[in-house]
Amino acid sequence: MLSLSIVVFADGRTPGTDSRAYANSVVDKKLGGAANINNLDSYIIGVVDMKKVEPMSLGGGYVIVDMGANELILDGEGDDLRVYEIDQVFYGMDTPEKYEVFVSQDLQTWVSLGTGLGTTEFDLAGSKLSWARYVKIEDRETNISGRAPGSDIDAIEALHFGEEPKGAVSVPSTPGFEASLSIISLTALLFLVRKR
Repeated sequence: MLSLSIVVFADGRTPGTDSRAYANSVVDKKLGGAANINNLDSYIIGVVDMKKVEPMSLGGGYVIVDMGANELILDGEGDDLRVYEIDQVFYGMDTPEKYEVFVSQDLQTWVSLGTGLGTTEFDLAGSKLSWARYVKIEDRETNISGRAPGSDIDAIEALHFGEEPKGAVSVPSTPGFEASLSIISLTALLFLVRKR
């Protein structure tokens, strides 16, 4: 006997099923909460999974994700990004918690898209960016006790996504890239000073 299970979301919004629209990797994170057990990168990467018990709990901290060089968030008509935070309205469980969303093209300059409470959509239009590659979510919850403290992020989805525009400069999402670049720049500067 063949059985099909259909996930029904409490408020009627339907997540996209194309994995290219979702976060590819965690670039950086600082999660809080001494008892926090929801701290693996895999909990926030990939498509929405209602059966997944573990979202990433920020515990008063933050996480930065890379959407991918050819899977950028594009400024389209209406909202461009959705953050899935476990809440009563969308998931039918848990208390919605507050967080702030920032986007960047290069991991250097960040623009706030505003705050969310539970599963929330965001629009790039007000940011003056036509596209963004990186998303930073900062927890705005102050109670970081328990095993799943602060905002609980299940997934991050680009509602409009596409390839990197021609002429755009990508910054590798390798941890330590910024530090390596600073050391190289400092070495070159010292070499020039000594040469004089």
